[in-house]
Amino acid sequence: MMKEEKTIVIGCDQSDMLAILLDRLKTIPNFLVNVISVSRITDLLSITKSLYPSLLIFNFRNNQNAIEDFNHFVNKPEIPLLCLYNHYDSQSYLCNDKNIIFSYALESIHNKAFFTSTVRSIFLLKNQSQNTIPNTSLAAQAIERDITHTNRNMSRYVLELDQKLEVLHSVKERIKTLCPSVDNATRMELLSIVNAIKTSANDTKLWEDFKLYFEKTNPNFLLLLAKKHPQLTTKDLKYCCYLKMNMSNDDIRSLLGINQESVRTHKYRLKKKMRLSKELDLHSYLKAI
Repeated sequence: MMKEEKTIVIGCDQSDMLAILLDRLKTIPNFLVNVISVSRITDLLSITKSLYPSLLIFNFRNNQNAIEDFNHFVNKPEIPLLCLYNHYDSQSYLCNDKNIIFSYALESIHNKAFFTSTVRSIFLLKNQSQNTIPNTSLAAQAIERDITHTNRNMSRYVLELDQKLEVLHSVKERIKTLCPSVDNATRMELLSIVNAIKTSANDTKLWEDFKLYFEKTNPNFLLLLAKKHPQLTTKDLKYCCYLKMNMSNDDIRSLLGINQESVRTHKYRLKKKMRLSKELDLHSYLKAI
């Protein structure tokens, strides 16, 4: 039986506890879990603005502030929260009318079966509530708007990461030019920074992450597109994703940092590469896949 995919975002500012949580989430019966972990509240807010995870796990030194920031800056009350707490902590934040909150005592974290069972139960409850939503036209329209909004935010989030990589690359190259003019000790320190930047850039895997989350709302689109048009490059595929997300020429121009003429030229070359007729609208063609 195929396992259902779920995404969990962990916010945890204690490295030892984060390692335990990651180990506990390796196997959840009947589910394939993708885990994203962050150590800062600001990073958690940025990610959850762009994605719709199946579960958020909070293990900050001040969970109450984290939840308040989540409600203020993200405002997605439908995402369930699992809060880990110490027995001596105040748990007043667990009682509010804005969130779906589950609690888990930290002293029970070493009971792996208990923790995985708790997470699995949350998934099953969430699935059951989703299955009870009436299949009306208004609900379908709301889901469509939600998917469009999610895709738009996701593409912007990935682009921001891409731009940060470019900045890191510029910093790396600047450091290299400084190396010949400094003493050996400073040179070794600068080269250590360069290696750290290389590691960070290699670990990001932006395109793979983009595909992973894009395909959650557009399953099999890239697979079918690549099968129909194997000559398309990664840049072409990403451009097609933007069109699939109903992004306008202005949106694409802003995202790619190019002018309107370049957008039109790229669309023309893409249609030519895909051997589509001049009369066929590229946006409509991609939407139908």
